[in-house]
Amino acid sequence: MAKETTARSILGYQTLPTTALIALIYVVAFFSVLVSDQLPSIPHPGSKKLKGFDLDLARRDLEHIAARPHPYNSHANDAVREYLLNRLDDIAWGKDHVHLDNDLRSNGSWASPKYGVYFEGTNLLVKIDGTDDDPHTQIPRGVADGVLFSAHYDSVSTAAGATDDGMGVVTLLQLIQYFAENRQRKTAIFNINNGEEDWLNGAHAFLQHPWANLTSTFLNLEGAASGGRPILFRSTSLKPVKAYDDVPHKLRVRHPHANVIFSDAFARGFVRSGTDYSVYTGIDRHGPAAEGGLLREGLDIAFYKGRSRYHTRWDAPAYTEGGERSLWSMIDVARGVGVGLLNPEDSAKQKSKPGVYFDRPVVLALLWAIGAVLKHNAGSPPPPPKPTVPHSANNASAGTGRPGASTRQPTRSFGSNEDANSERGILARIKSVSVKNVLITVWKQASFWIALIVTVGLQALLAWGYVAINPFTIYSRPYFVLLSFFALSFFSMTLVLQAAFPSSPVKHAIEVREQEKTTILLHLHLLSWIALLLSTILIGKSQVGSFYVVTVWYLGIWAATVIGTLQPILVSKRADDKGKRRARRSRSASTSSSSSSSSSSSSGSDTETERPSTQPASERTPLLFGRANGASNRRKTNSKSKEDGAIGWWIAQVLLTVPPVVMLVGQITSIVLEAMNQTLTDGNSAWSIYLLTALLATMLVLPVAPFSPKLHRGLIFLSAAVFVGFTIYLWVVFPFTRQDPFKVFFQQTVSLDREDVFPMNATGNAVTTHGPKIVTELTGNPAYLRRVLPYLPSSREEDITCSPHEVRTGLETCRWKSNRLAPFPGGKDPWSTWDSDAQRTTTDVSFFKADVTRTAWASARFIVQGRNTRNCRLYFDPPEKSGVRVVRYVVHGGAKGMQPGYPVDLVNGVQEIRLWSRTWGKAWEVDVDWETPLGTGEDEGQLAGRIACEWVEYQSAMVDNGSFGPDRQPKIPALEEALTFLPEWVAVSKAADGLVEASAPFTVV
Repeated sequence: MAKETTARSILGYQTLPTTALIALIYVVAFFSVLVSDQLPSIPHPGSKKLKGFDLDLARRDLEHIAARPHPYNSHANDAVREYLLNRLDDIAWGKDHVHLDNDLRSNGSWASPKYGVYFEGTNLLVKIDGTDDDPHTQIPRGVADGVLFSAHYDSVSTAAGATDDGMGVVTLLQLIQYFAENRQRKTAIFNINNGEEDWLNGAHAFLQHPWANLTSTFLNLEGAASGGRPILFRSTSLKPVKAYDDVPHKLRVRHPHANVIFSDAFARGFVRSGTDYSVYTGIDRHGPAAEGGLLREGLDIAFYKGRSRYHTRWDAPAYTEGGERSLWSMIDVARGVGVGLLNPEDSAKQKSKPGVYFDRPVVLALLWAIGAVLKHNAGSPPPPPKPTVPHSANNASAGTGRPGASTRQPTRSFGSNEDANSERGILARIKSVSVKNVLITVWKQASFWIALIVTVGLQALLAWGYVAINPFTIYSRPYFVLLSFFALSFFSMTLVLQAAFPSSPVKHAIEVREQEKTTILLHLHLLSWIALLLSTILIGKSQVGSFYVVTVWYLGIWAATVIGTLQPILVSKRADDKGKRRARRSRSASTSSSSSSSSSSSSGSDTETERPSTQPASERTPLLFGRANGASNRRKTNSKSKEDGAIGWWIAQVLLTVPPVVMLVGQITSIVLEAMNQTLTDGNSAWSIYLLTALLATMLVLPVAPFSPKLHRGLIFLSAAVFVGFTIYLWVVFPFTRQDPFKVFFQQTVSLDREDVFPMNATGNAVTTHGPKIVTELTGNPAYLRRVLPYLPSSREEDITCSPHEVRTGLETCRWKSNRLAPFPGGKDPWSTWDSDAQRTTTDVSFFKADVTRTAWASARFIVQGRNTRNCRLYFDPPEKSGVRVVRYVVHGGAKGMQPGYPVDLVNGVQEIRLWSRTWGKAWEVDVDWETPLGTGEDEGQLAGRIACEWVEYQSAMVDNGSFGPDRQPKIPALEEALTFLPEWVAVSKAADGLVEASAPFTVV
């Protein structure tokens, strides 16, 4: 008996064991998520994992590539390209199966629904022949079965690009070296492309190359943040994801990081970013080819943490999160996945189908076809039965199903009237059903839903408080915000349920804890079934894989509910068996006692009556003796501890409902917070981020609901204190730090007169008297943008005008004149007759020259030549204003026609043509055709717009100060001012492809 009491105190469904177990589960689950999110350590020198790799060389490569900003339209880009070409030449030298192509031939034109592009590629391509691609095998050469590995070596103009995408390029250099020495079955093609940051131009240029036809699968390496642990951003299907497993054990990725939630977010526009994945798969195609299916299967692996430093000066080797460990993590993942893609197991038998993928903390990645999830959900058990109210002590069957409860029917007294007693019993039960009892029953049945409604309402109110008081507090302290939501959710949920099911002062006198736990479980089962139904509909219609957690949640709740439903039946049957065995022993003992009693004296009988508790009660036991025995038992029961509970059942229910959901939702929460908390400066809604955090916090608390009446009340007070303390702190703290800066987007525009651009005489010089109009633009979230402007001296004495940004929803652009900080394009003026630019003023510096000639009634030829630039543009007024739409353009010297899948939209036309050249100072010749809208005459409408050129170089980001003479160095003083005077909690990024855009209007006459 003592052992049973001890076991119940430790393993019974009581307050302390329940509180301890659930607290331990949460600590272990959260700790495992945090541990699995840490970067793996670098293997020690001589490790088999490092065989074939040189991390010291990789680090030196990264330092060369990310020494300074090197966008496509910069001389630093040429220097990086030259360095990479030399490195690749060294690797390929002396290896017949390694082919290097310095691609300076791939040109092409393609269009999106809004703009057209002409681009001249400067990609670096490497092809490593596979062992299957051999004349002696049955696989012919040229079969499109190769694997494409891709990363881009250009950066944005405001960042050195250590993460985006220097680490990806360095990883490809290491893979080329590795695969050159360790040939794989399939052919590997590496596209180290240029121009990705200017809207995926390098990937489009690759499609113009013959080697593009040799690939059917790809692996793209990207950096959408500032280091950390790379994640599987998205995948076309489960087929390429299986590459994580199709590798020898020693090469397998030991710490995979993947979650389908990113793929769903990309597909639905929640992530405002683009990678070469879109081009390689063809998912961004439009027109007739858009229905042609995927061009290639593939994976997108990228960094995602630290987005506030993304595309800023802090994306440099010295500031990368994780440093060399982050670099090794990318190399390790790319090597493991690459080997799997190049050596697939029965790839011909594998079908391409969307799937669910996520990694379990500290274990391997899990794969699950969406079809399997959908099939399982559709075949899930029906909704649970109607929940029942726990029996109270006033119920005649209150003890039924309890261990040790009596199952013997009451014995009728001699001469009793059964019918009369039955009628009186019915009337007594009817009278006992009072309004109070009905209200108590309804309250207990509805308590879970009331708790849920209260919790959701308070979470929404808290989200409103954050948005209204300090919307950017999640920017630098996301886990504090999560803790605030979690504490409030736990407080409200537990408080309501404990009020509905109060603690019993006497054992089983008020509520049966096992039954009230089952009651809440049944209601939670109903909620999970509704969620499962909705997720099944979304999976079937939209192929949303992120709802896998709902399936796991439902399965755990269903199993726990089954246990809770079967427990009273099984326990009651066991109690009946014990009662029957006890009765048999009692009868045997009574018979023996009767025999000895007949030969005993009266004194012996007196002695026996003094110890009634030693004789078990039975049907032969005298009535008065039984009553005395029962009273004694009741007194002993009341003297026991007030808590009791079945051993084992509740533990199984806790393990089924709490750990799986907490670990999976915890991992999703960590990913969402790290990826989205700093997208507010990109224009994302604060409401969406805080409400999503509130939803995840509520999901973390829901599994505890059935057991909350047994949790220690101290946890309620603790959660209230945590909520109040952290919430007040988060409402008053300044949200930005040097590590998590507020991001603003810079651009300077130069508005030129027609005579500054179009030729007026034989020399091409046309000096104006008033000079160009120069405006500095700063874009950012309006909540803090205007607090930043006074830090810039050039803005203090100027009229500042602010308006919503035309493209970036949720952001605002402020403008002011800055003629004193006029930009200078650098280089030599090809049209000037001046001996030196130093002799000229900022009012007569030439930025570009252009000419427009009408060649037919609906055709014109544009000639544009920029100074010290490789990027110019043609802007056309929208059809609503001009009355015409551009439906065709051809660049002289380029490829004929448009790239398949990317035609000009004939309905709306193009409103912009972006011109890119691999040659500095090139003169573009562009023929343009237009149409008038239906219902208008040929003479109606007039093609008009702007001609512009772009510049991205500035003194602090030059290759070196000796590349140009002092009078020919590119300068952007307004940007230098921002980099110098803005506080450390502000970071500057580019607003467009060009940091400076000079433009002049045109009209075709």
